[in-house]
Amino acid sequence: MLDPRPVRQICHGTEWRESDPDTLLEVNGPVPHRSWSVRTTIAGETIRPGDDIQQRLSRLDYFLLMFPPSQLTLMHLLMNEEIQKINTFTPATHQAMTKGELLKFFGVIILCTKFEFGNRASLWSRTAKLKYIPAPCFGDTSMSRTRFDLLFRCLRFSYPPAFRPIGMAHETFRWMLVDDFVDSFNKMKPEAGCEVQNAADGESGVILRLKLVKTELEAREDDGLTLGTRVAKYLVEQWARTDRIVCGDSFFASVATAKELKSMGLRFIGVVKNASSHYPMTSNRGDHKGLVHLDTDGNPDMMAFVWVDRERRYFISNCSSLVEGDPHVRNRWRQGDDVEAGPRREELTVPTPKVCNIYYDTCAAIDQNNRHRQDNLQIERKIETKNWATRVGTTILGMCIVDAWLVYKGATGTSETQSEFYSWLAEELIDNSYDKDPIWRSTGSVTEASPPQHLFDSRTGAGRSAIQAHLTPTKRKRKVKGVIMQNQFYQSQCVVCASKFKGQKRKGFKSSFLCSICNDESLDSTAAESKVWLCHSKYGRNCFAEHMAACHSSQYSLASTLVHVSNFEVFSLLQ
Repeated sequence: MLDPRPVRQICHGTEWRESDPDTLLEVNGPVPHRSWSVRTTIAGETIRPGDDIQQRLSRLDYFLLMFPPSQLTLMHLLMNEEIQKINTFTPATHQAMTKGELLKFFGVIILCTKFEFGNRASLWSRTAKLKYIPAPCFGDTSMSRTRFDLLFRCLRFSYPPAFRPIGMAHETFRWMLVDDFVDSFNKMKPEAGCEVQNAADGESGVILRLKLVKTELEAREDDGLTLGTRVAKYLVEQWARTDRIVCGDSFFASVATAKELKSMGLRFIGVVKNASSHYPMTSNRGDHKGLVHLDTDGNPDMMAFVWVDRERRYFISNCSSLVEGDPHVRNRWRQGDDVEAGPRREELTVPTPKVCNIYYDTCAAIDQNNRHRQDNLQIERKIETKNWATRVGTTILGMCIVDAWLVYKGATGTSETQSEFYSWLAEELIDNSYDKDPIWRSTGSVTEASPPQHLFDSRTGAGRSAIQAHLTPTKRKRKVKGVIMQNQFYQSQCVVCASKFKGQKRKGFKSSFLCSICNDESLDSTAAESKVWLCHSKYGRNCFAEHMAACHSSQYSLASTLVHVSNFEVFSLLQ
C-alpha cells in the first residue's frame, strides 16, 4: 500500500514528505519538562530552584559546589611542588601553601577585578593617589603582595612533565598544561588563547561540559561522522538515554546529528546551514512550513522546517511540533501614509511555532554565561598574563565562579546583583576557615551526630588533635650519651628522602614528625624502626604528600571526600 503522504524532496537519498497533520503532532512523542537541580554527595541533599530561600548555604559553599574538589587537591599539590623548587635554589623562606590559602588566593583574584589599576603592586598600596578614591589596601587580606606574586608564579592547573619530551610537538605539550582541569570540570570561551566548545543547561545557564579544540588532526578524524556531530555527541554523551532536548547552533545542527542523538536516546533542535547534507531546501514573515522524514515503521522521526522572521531560518528537529506557540512581540517604528505626521511606534507580532519557542528560550544560555564572565567578572581582562596555561586556567576558573552565581541566584531567589555577589564571594574566600573547620560547614547536616571514630586514637581511645591523615610530632625525647634531653625531640631519617637519595653520599633529611596512619597501625609504639618518619611541609618539602599518594591512596580519597562539600551534578532539561 502506497503512503498517501507525497514525497516532496529527495536529498542525498533521504526522503522528505509533506504532511501538515504530522507536523502538528509531537515528533517521537512528548518530552516532559525537567527543572535543574544540584546534588551534594556529603548529605545527599538536592538543591532545586527556590530551595534555599533561607540562604543556609553561603556563597563560598556554592562556589565549592561548582569547583571540582579533585582539581582543588591537584592544584594544592602542584603549586606546593613549584614552591619547593623555588626553595631548593634559594633559602627556604617560602612556606608551603594550604588549601585554605589557595581559596584565599582565588578571593584576591576576584577582588582585583573590582579596581582599575595599571600596576598590580599598586593594589597593596596604603596611600591614595586621588583625594576621593581610597587606596585598595590589599594588605588587609593578610596576603602580602610578595606572597600573591609567588602563588601566581607557581599557579598550575594540570600535571605535565617538567620538560617537553623529545619528539612531542609543542602544541601537544601545551595542551597537557590544562587537560587535568578540563577533565575535572567535565567529571563534576576564553577571550583569547583557544577555542572552547561547551554544553550548558538551558534553564539555569550553568556550563556542564567542555571540549577544547586542540589540533587540526582532531577535526580530521574519520569515524563516519561530521565534526559537528562528533563534538555534539561528546558533549552530551553523559546524558544519553535520558530523553532530554539538546539545542545546538549551526556548527552542530545537521540531519546526521539529529539521527545520532536520537540513537543515543536524546532529542535535538538546531538551525542548519543552507548547504547542509540530506536537508531539504513560503514566504512572508511568520510563515512556517515543515516536511517530515519517516522511519521504517512509517512514523515521523524527524522534521525539517523553515520559519521566517526578519530572515529565513532552517530548522532540523526530532521532537516537538509546529503547533502555534507564544508569538514574538517587538516594538518597531513605522512610517504611516501621512508623511508629515512622522513615524509612529507599532507593536509587531510574529507567529511562532512551539518548537521555535523551545529553541530560542535556551539557545543563548552559553553566550549569556560567556558575557557574565567577560563583562561582569572580567578576570581575563584584569589579571593579565602572557602564560597560555594561566590564561586558559583562569578562564575555566571564571566559568566556575559564574556557575556559582547562577545556582545561588536560582536557589535563593536573591535580589543582589552579580557585582555584589562577586564582592561578597571574594570576602568569604579571603576570610575562609577551610583549614580550621573543613567538615562542619553550613550544610546543617552535622549537628547531633556522634563524633566520628577517626577523631580518636585507635590504640588508646584518646582524642586526636587533628582529623584524617596528618603529621604528628613524636613524644620521644632525644638521648645524648644516655642522658634524656627534655627540650629536644628524637629525630630519624625521613623515609621519602632516604628513598630519593638511596645510593648517594647525601642521606636526605631527618625529621621528628610521623605519619598518623602508620603510627596508628604500628604494633610497637616505642621502636623507632617501626615508625614512618616524614619531613614537615613547613620546610618546603612534599614528603608527606608523596607518602600519602604512594601508601594511603584509599584513605587519601576518603579524606578528600569528607573535606570537600561535593562536586556537582546538574539534572535538567538540556537546552
